[in-house]
Amino acid sequence: MAKAVIFDLYGTLIDIQTDEHDISLYSNLAQYLSYHMVRISPDGLKRAYAEEVSLHMARSAEAYPEVDVYKVFHEIMHKFGPRRYPKNIVKDTSMLFRALSRKRFKAFDGIYDVLTSLAGEFKLGLVSDAQWVFTEPEMDMLNLNRFFDVRVLSSVYGFKKPDVRLFQTALKKLKTKPEEAIYIGDNPQKDLVGAKKAGLKCVLFRAYDVSFNGLKPDKYFSNYSELQEVLKEILV
Repeated sequence: MAKAVIFDLYGTLIDIQTDEHDISLYSNLAQYLSYHMVRISPDGLKRAYAEEVSLHMARSAEAYPEVDVYKVFHEIMHKFGPRRYPKNIVKDTSMLFRALSRKRFKAFDGIYDVLTSLAGEFKLGLVSDAQWVFTEPEMDMLNLNRFFDVRVLSSVYGFKKPDVRLFQTALKKLKTKPEEAIYIGDNPQKDLVGAKKAGLKCVLFRAYDVSFNGLKPDKYFSNYSELQEVLKEILV
């Protein structure tokens, strides 16, 4: 009998599209940074961001390394600015970077009713490749935080899915065994592989007839109106 349902976030609960290559993003962000005396051109900022991300990834010894965008902007601001910047300014810069990159951002249809219903039957958790600095406020924007006391975000740990440690951390926080949990995601390579290797059942959203490394999901669904029936079929 399942005791917990754990979700991915972006692409599963939140429908999002971003573009971090758009030069207008860096132009607007560079203008903002100039108010903090960080003197850098849009092209220079774009290049510095890519270089810092690459450097942070190269320093990692993890098989699936993750960066912390907050730390990336901390390095950039202190490299090109004249002073030490407090945490709130670095956070604001990171959040503005995200806001300028967003092209689409909304919750998938039907998730609130489903999550409300599931919360009455299961422990709910979140395991996501996500940046804490803007994921927490984005979940607040969409009123999703209320459903998830347990949130495991890759940027906090320095590695991302399919690393099984993220799933194991969530299970430990939920006080649930792997065989008592179901993971719901949208990415076969990350979600399916990670969940299965951690011993969880896996349901994929909008991914059909797929397998990866010989692993197959337990079920699929395309609309949140179908999810509860899908879970019932797994639990039979």
